[in-house]
Amino acid sequence: MGITIEKLDIDYCRDMAELLNSDQKLHFTLAPNKPHTRISGKEYYDVCKAWELRKNGSNFVILLDEKPIGSISYHNKDKLIAGCGYWIKSSIWGRGYGKEAFSMFLPFIKNAGFEYVTASILKDNIASWKIWANYTKDINKDVDRYTPIIKLI
Repeated sequence: MGITIEKLDIDYCRDMAELLNSDQKLHFTLAPNKPHTRISGKEYYDVCKAWELRKNGSNFVILLDEKPIGSISYHNKDKLIAGCGYWIKSSIWGRGYGKEAFSMFLPFIKNAGFEYVTASILKDNIASWKIWANYTKDINKDVDRYTPIIKLI
């Protein structure tokens, strides 16, 4: 069946929380300076919904053969620009699933009315930088992050 993307639903949240609870490598990549704490599915859902309200955003689940493997989201940076973020469990990094999910997700952002999409990528996250570099040369660099911007076609 392959990769699909579904709107975040409470039914996925127990599995999503367990992915975050059990994946030390992913945690270190997402939050290198924060302690790793366990969360429940309800806590994961509540945090995502609060983020959606605060950022005027939308959270989605990345599925592989109908099983959650990660998250992808967008939020309103301004009227024309969306911010995008995503993560995939570390045991399947390097297999192209992030690239495939990102490619599938760009139309979601465009259909939400945005003309551009951007991100803030830690410089250590070479895989993510490479995904964005496939779509744009407009990538600003600072001390510890890349900030690409893609014009949605």
